[in-house]
Amino acid sequence: MFSETETMMRRPIRAAVAVVATAFLMPLLTASPAPASSGRPTDGARKPADCRPALQVLASLPGTGDSQVKGLGPTALAVGASRGLPVYWTGTRVHRVPLPAGFTGGEVAAVNAKGLMAGSLRGAGRTAAFSFRAGARAVTLLPEGARAADVNDQGLIVGDAVKDGALIGLEWDGTRIRRRLAPPAGYSLTSVTALNNAGQIAGSGEAVKDDESWSAGLVWPAGRGAAAVPLQRFWPAGVPYDFWYPRDIDRTGRIVGTHDYTRLDTRTPTQWRPPYTTESEPGLLGERTSGTFEAISPTTNVSVGTASDSHMVGPFPPETAPPEQAQIWPGTGPLLALPRLSPEGASQAYAVSDDQRVGGSAADAGSTTRAVIWTCALRQAYRP
Repeated sequence: MFSETETMMRRPIRAAVAVVATAFLMPLLTASPAPASSGRPTDGARKPADCRPALQVLASLPGTGDSQVKGLGPTALAVGASRGLPVYWTGTRVHRVPLPAGFTGGEVAAVNAKGLMAGSLRGAGRTAAFSFRAGARAVTLLPEGARAADVNDQGLIVGDAVKDGALIGLEWDGTRIRRRLAPPAGYSLTSVTALNNAGQIAGSGEAVKDDESWSAGLVWPAGRGAAAVPLQRFWPAGVPYDFWYPRDIDRTGRIVGTHDYTRLDTRTPTQWRPPYTTESEPGLLGERTSGTFEAISPTTNVSVGTASDSHMVGPFPPETAPPEQAQIWPGTGPLLALPRLSPEGASQAYAVSDDQRVGGSAADAGSTTRAVIWTCALRQAYRP
């Protein structure tokens, strides 16, 4: 779930607490899917008039490898990756994004309501950020960029690059760098992940002082001169096991992401609301012991991510844990599960729209990971 930069920042302090972890033994999740749904739209979440619950399997490019939906655009447009290549879908039909010379793969990370896409390419020893529109003959490379993470409906794009060994954040307007996203004083940048239509940007950082380090989510207010604000302003310094990774931000400034507690190998879905002095964690899916939030809908406060289990909290033995499962949260109440593509197949959720489409991936009966979209997702969701 985490980028290479974030993985390098995490502290793998796990083996030392294996004995303590037995105190947290939890029952194995054995419940099977119940008929949908116990979920109810809240806080403005709405059911489209023509909403029909379904689990759509999207076409894949020829070859071997996984496919995932990473973003949802207008009507039937979706974006992501297939077989390690950047693609987009119209309905269930897959389309390649043309690769410039020297690049061999990548992904489309996001698409806005007007069909403008943003993502990253990779080649021999290098990466590049790009934008693209369906039907164009070539991608547009973004200056200095190594990765593009998100695009809003005004056409602004955010991402990052590495300079002199340090991660730097960038915001583009077309092919022009609009601003450089500096972290707060005393912090180094670890990610830039999302922006909304108000121009607010989310990411994460890490601070080090006197051999102590701590992590924080970050938000940049709209405006070129606006300074980043840590999301955990009152969290004490020197906490070595807690890491926060904001993933998405909605139109009102609500931010969702993940709290990673490395001491017990647990991740918890997390939401921050303005003015960002506190955070809330809605819990975990059923008896699962770990999970993430990856995206929030633009206006309806519906969040999605993936439920999993900790190797240290349980269940025991670890190989008895069920596969990962896509999860959805209506904004209040418990987290809900989304149906699997096959009974024993893992699934993940990465994107959600206001019309209750959820994009992600799911393993089929042959263990191939397919790009999928859950339509009318809250009507399919259930409590384990």
